[in-house]
Amino acid sequence: MKHNILTILFAVALLSACGPEDQIYTVNTDGTDTGTQRPYYPNKPAGDVDVKDGFAPEGYYLVWSDEFDDPISLSRNWYFEEGGTGWGNNEDQYYCLDGKYGDLKTAEVSDGTLKINAHKVEASDATDGKSYVSTRMNTNAGWKYGYVEMRAKLPTVGGCWPAFWMLLKDGPSWIGDGGGELDIMEWVANEPEAVHFSCHSKNVTKDSGKFYTDPADGKTYRHSENIAITNPGTEWHCFGMEWTHEYIKAYLDGVQYYYAPNPVPTVNDTEWWPFDQEYYIKLNLAVGGSWGGAIAPDFKTATYEIDWVRVYQK
Repeated sequence: MKHNILTILFAVALLSACGPEDQIYTVNTDGTDTGTQRPYYPNKPAGDVDVKDGFAPEGYYLVWSDEFDDPISLSRNWYFEEGGTGWGNNEDQYYCLDGKYGDLKTAEVSDGTLKINAHKVEASDATDGKSYVSTRMNTNAGWKYGYVEMRAKLPTVGGCWPAFWMLLKDGPSWIGDGGGELDIMEWVANEPEAVHFSCHSKNVTKDSGKFYTDPADGKTYRHSENIAITNPGTEWHCFGMEWTHEYIKAYLDGVQYYYAPNPVPTVNDTEWWPFDQEYYIKLNLAVGGSWGGAIAPDFKTATYEIDWVRVYQK
């Protein structure tokens, strides 16, 4: 898919900050005159922007972070999942307990960053028959509402599928059971032009045909959007989400590209809006699977490098 980057840059340069209450600009996502259109909210700060410190909105204060300056943070702030079940997506990796597989490290803190490494290995009973090992790690803490952001570089080896996401802390994790899922960043090396955000509830999914409808004006918003990204393997990017009772927004380097209003703000209906509960953060690097796709034939190792993960609240 080719993205009309010039259109996006032109919009960002000329338009001031706007949100769902302002005019919604339309961006052609495939570079053709008749391509699919989607809403775009250009609100990146003017001028050259250093993504080093992130893009927390005004009024938010840091309440938790892992800056990955101390290896002890892995055991202090996170716990690891284990197994080679395919994880619902026919994935080809085995997730390792404590970020280790023999002498290989699938998660390590060094030089001020977290490296989540995927390695090709000999398939065995120890890997549930999988030929790759990696990490899926979760925060011990959980939060309700806030601005959540990560600064990272993404692995560009074919088949890599890194993610930064959140699941319900106390309750069902499966969307069909009423749990919610907030995919702050998903990206696949085989489709490098765009990064994706998804806001899943039981009623609003890829295949449901239902949308988040703004009760104020009747406008509808789907469960997922994407935005063009450049040099994700060599340049740092910030992936953020603002999350309130009223709405959820997603950002790439300060540019808002997703909006979902709470369609039922006056009632507690978790099938439509399960996001008024505590969620915890997940980081993982999948290999292959239903979206990761074809694995590079020369795949040996790949690294998802994370500078920091931060949570802000009002």
